[in-house]
Amino acid sequence: MSDEYPSPTGASRAARLTRPLSLLGLSFACVLLAVLGGAAFAGYRAGLGQRDSQLRATQAVALKQQYDLGVGDLAAGRYGLAAERFQYILNLDPDYPGAAEKLAEARAALQSTTTPSPSATPLPASQDPAEIFARAQQAYTSGDWESVIALIAQLHAVDPNYKAVQADGLVFVALRNRGVARIQQGDGMEAGIFDLDQAEAFGPLDTDALNFRAWARLYLEAQSYWGVSWEQTVQTLQLLYVLAPNFHDTSRRLYQATLNYAAQLAAAGDYCGAAAQYAASQRLFVDQSVAEPQATAQAVCLLTPTPTPTLDLTAVSATPLPEAATPTPAP
Repeated sequence: MSDEYPSPTGASRAARLTRPLSLLGLSFACVLLAVLGGAAFAGYRAGLGQRDSQLRATQAVALKQQYDLGVGDLAAGRYGLAAERFQYILNLDPDYPGAAEKLAEARAALQSTTTPSPSATPLPASQDPAEIFARAQQAYTSGDWESVIALIAQLHAVDPNYKAVQADGLVFVALRNRGVARIQQGDGMEAGIFDLDQAEAFGPLDTDALNFRAWARLYLEAQSYWGVSWEQTVQTLQLLYVLAPNFHDTSRRLYQATLNYAAQLAAAGDYCGAAAQYAASQRLFVDQSVAEPQATAQAVCLLTPTPTPTLDLTAVSATPLPEAATPTPAP
């Protein structure tokens, strides 16, 4: 019996010998997991840092582009659009160099363009707030928004607390209606946007006013890209065309910008892109003179070989053949 089975004393000795080895292996595994976990976390943190750096670099380029476009808008007299660009920059980076100064310059220039016209009702010489308010109500009834705004400004200078709620209501409607009218006229879109922004300080704008302001902003944005980036011009006008195809000359501008973008793509050798833009232009307006450059771009596009993907045989590992089974000897 003693030859076939280990004695209890021998088994206990073997267990005592193997227990430290097991604990050592477990400790080593824990240390290894901790090291691997730390390395993984460090790699994760490094990846986040790299992504943040890339985002900051991309934002810096975008802000620089908006700043340069804003300076160009100021020089061209597009004060409303310039103010929006500089405000956008400051929202993302309050310390962006020169943005605050340019925003103040744009707002001052825009304010000077919104002064009452000489045809507005002359301001009363009276300093009686009741008389001034009554004149403002009369102008409101007749739709003379310029006079309403000027009279309420005079009332605030004389007595800012006189029927303040009613006065704010009058100037809100006057700014709203004058802003929409300026946008509809087309030659004062920046001033119209400014009016609506001022009206919004008194209360929420209605849907029509919000739409007109949004359309005007897109129209002016496309105008700022005109001749600078045909791709950006087309993209902006396409969005405006979807929202309001009859807003001023949106469809005509989109047509011309699309043709210019197509010619630019063809000159750069992108005939497939040019063919697509020519086709898009003809969906807006049919022009027989476009048929020839469109056909040329389409023909060259069809002749341009499409790169064929190649199979990298070195990346494919061979599957080993199964080993031949060893026959079992017969009993």
